[in-house]
Amino acid sequence: MIIGTLFLILFGLFFKFSSQGIYMRSIAHNQRAALSLGVHVKRVFVLSWAIAALVAGMSGMVLGIINGVNVHDLSAIGLKVFPVVILGGLDSMDGAIIGGIIIGLLETFTGGYISPSLRDVVPYIVLVLILLLKPYGLFGLKEIERV
Repeated sequence: MIIGTLFLILFGLFFKFSSQGIYMRSIAHNQRAALSLGVHVKRVFVLSWAIAALVAGMSGMVLGIINGVNVHDLSAIGLKVFPVVILGGLDSMDGAIIGGIIIGLLETFTGGYISPSLRDVVPYIVLVLILLLKPYGLFGLKEIERV
């Protein structure tokens, strides 16, 4: 939990205050506009892939230390990440944190109070219900593109 919190703080500061983080956000928002302002798009793409590899490697090491290395357990964890990210909104880091808390509480309460066999299904049911009400997730922004 400490490592995860540390990475969240570091990435939040990186995306908010560093020039490369601002370039990444601008490219994610509008790639053509960022290119016209002189942002080196290929360099930012390389940096974003490098950051993704770093985070994946660190996550793998932490999960390997905590749970040991078991392919079946790791695939189950990968499937649990999907409703968290979609529920929080694809473009919101805060939404992913809150989505993770919501899904974790749902799994815990379902496994403890209702049925342990439904524990893995309830996040997807809630995901579908939330997406029916808010198609961009809880904190996702609806983009209106004018032509």
